[in-house]
Amino acid sequence: MPSMKVEGDSDGDGDMSGGETERSGGSSRGPDRDSSAEEADEPDSDDSSEMDESECERRRNECLDNLANLERQFTVLREQLYNERVKHVEYQLAEVRGGRSQEYLGPLRRLQENMRVRIEVAGILKQMRIDNIKHIYEAEEQAAHQHFKRFRCKTCDFLHSNIRMPSVRSMSGCEL
Repeated sequence: MPSMKVEGDSDGDGDMSGGETERSGGSSRGPDRDSSAEEADEPDSDDSSEMDESECERRRNECLDNLANLERQFTVLREQLYNERVKHVEYQLAEVRGGRSQEYLGPLRRLQENMRVRIEVAGILKQMRIDNIKHIYEAEEQAAHQHFKRFRCKTCDFLHSNIRMPSVRSMSGCEL
C-alpha cells in the first residue's frame, strides 16, 4: 500500500521531525532552561507562558492537520477497497451469467444430478402407485363379480326352494 507523504514529515533518512528536534533541542539547553524557569516565576515575565501557548497552539494545529490528512488517506483507501470489491463482485456476476464460474458450476451440477435422481425416483413411485391402483381396481372388480355370482346363486336357490321347480336351477347357471 503506497504511503502518502504528509507535509513537514521527514523522509526517514535520520532527519528528525519538528517535534523531535524541539524536544532534543530543549534537553540540550540545560542552562537556558534554568534561567527561563526563573523568569517564569517572576510576575513581570509573560513571554514564556505566551511562547508555551503559541507552541501548544502550533502543535495542536499540526496534530489537527495530521489527523485531517490521515482521514483523507483513510477515505481514499476505503473508496479504493469499495471499488475493488464492487469490481470483484461484478466480475463474479458476469462469470455466473456467462456460465463460467466454478463457484456456480459445481453446485449447479450437483443440483442437476439431484434433480435427475429425484425425477427418476418420482417416475418409479408414480408407476408403482399406478400399478397399485390397478391391482386394487382388479381386486374390487373380482370381489364384485364373486359377490354377484354368490347373490345370483342364493337368489336361484331361494327361488328354487320357493317354487320347487327343478328346471329353474339348471336354467340359472348356478353350480352347486
